Amino acid sequence: MKDIIKRELNLSIVASIIYAILGIIIIANPAITLSIVSIVISISAIIYGIIISIINIASIKEERSLTFGILLVVLGIALLIYPGSVPVLISLGVGIWFISNSISRIKLAILLKDAKESGWLIILCSAIITLLVGISFIFTPLISAISITIANGILMVVYSIVDIFGIIFIKKNIDKIQKAVE
Repeated sequence: MKDIIKRELNLSIVASIIYAILGIIIIANPAITLSIVSIVISISAIIYGIIISIINIASIKEERSLTFGILLVVLGIALLIYPGSVPVLISLGVGIWFISNSISRIKLAILLKDAKESGWLIILCSAIITLLVGISFIFTPLISAISITIANGILMVVYSIVDIFGIIFIKKNIDKIQKAVE
């Protein structure tokens, strides 16, 4: 049993190393990464749209919309033709989400201030920062998309390093862990 666990832990280390290398590649080439993600999203939309359309045509009883399937196929084709639009759309979506969330937080801060609750200023300040970030996402969508991509690459590398140290710790203490489980 212990050998099986050690083998699995070794595989986890290899997976973490691959994940870290992928993170480094993403950090070094965010524009290429965004292009690949755009292509994957486009092809996924086309495939899903075709599947929905086929199911709809094949079964009269199904309540799925043929229109939705066709729209997904058209959207997927459009995104393949204009792959640079996917990162922009993602940044715009994130920007809108940040702005709407910050407006809700600003309202909450005002309500807390009126109720004479402490902490309202911290909520207000964080909401204003979020609002500014959301606005920057909308006005600089490509830069924002690249920044998000680089941040994800950094998180992948950090996660991999932490995971490798955790696995090494587990491997060193496998006997103690096994005794605790039994």
